[in-house]
Amino acid sequence: MAPEANSDKTILFADDDGQLQKFVSALLARCGYNLIIAGNGQEALQKAREFDGVIDLLLSDVEMPGMTGIELAIQLNQERPDTKILLISGLPSGVLVLNSGWQFLPKPFVSEMLRDRIRDFLSEQPPIKEHLPEADGIKVAAPKVAPN
Repeated sequence: MAPEANSDKTILFADDDGQLQKFVSALLARCGYNLIIAGNGQEALQKAREFDGVIDLLLSDVEMPGMTGIELAIQLNQERPDTKILLISGLPSGVLVLNSGWQFLPKPFVSEMLRDRIRDFLSEQPPIKEHLPEADGIKVAAPKVAPN
């Protein structure tokens, strides 16, 4: 994927593992994404609140000191409901309960897996109903049925 294709996408990445943070940040930068990097959930939430633009994706470790990735995702989802959520963890996926629309990628993963998952997730379109204009105040008459 050409880096310029992603230059309009911003990812908030939260992970307390310094080595993984470097690896993932370098990968996402090579893919052309704009990055906001945080070492824990509280820092990520603060950076999100200070950022005026759109955050397209939260990529967060589940287990972090202080605020977990799930707590971060819940809070960020309340403040920025259009931000997609992708959680990563070494925990078995069966122990996690994810909100509707959230995705999970187990650790360890190879760079291609992460790159492809993010690309595919960001390219997903929301359900068509979210694109329809509101019909407040408009009444639709039921079709009249001719008597037999």
